[in-house]
Amino acid sequence: MHDDLLRAVMAAASAFSEAGRDLYLDFHPDIRRWSPITDLVGKVRLGVSYTLPDGRELVCEVRLRPHGPAWTVDGTVDLDGEELLLLPEGPEDLLGHYTEQVLEPARRHLDEALRGLANPG
Repeated sequence: MHDDLLRAVMAAASAFSEAGRDLYLDFHPDIRRWSPITDLVGKVRLGVSYTLPDGRELVCEVRLRPHGPAWTVDGTVDLDGEELLLLPEGPEDLLGHYTEQVLEPARRHLDEALRGLANPG
């Protein structure tokens, strides 16, 4: 992994950690817990997961995979197996953009999921 990509990975991990904490505090006590996702074995996974009161998890993440001498990135927002957003595989320089794209709707998806619990109908 070259220096520019390493800096981008560190920036993405920091963005997920900060957003995770901020959204957890904004929605507390309605979210059971949040946890950062940092998996650096084989492929790189960075993101954040939130556990809702009913046990479902909202996961916002980006994934990097080696592809020859370069890396590719994709991203998803997933609510307990239901894909809410899928960003297609692209070049590694999209990491920062994809991080923003999966974090941007997190607040809305959390709000909709929690409203659905309050008004199951």
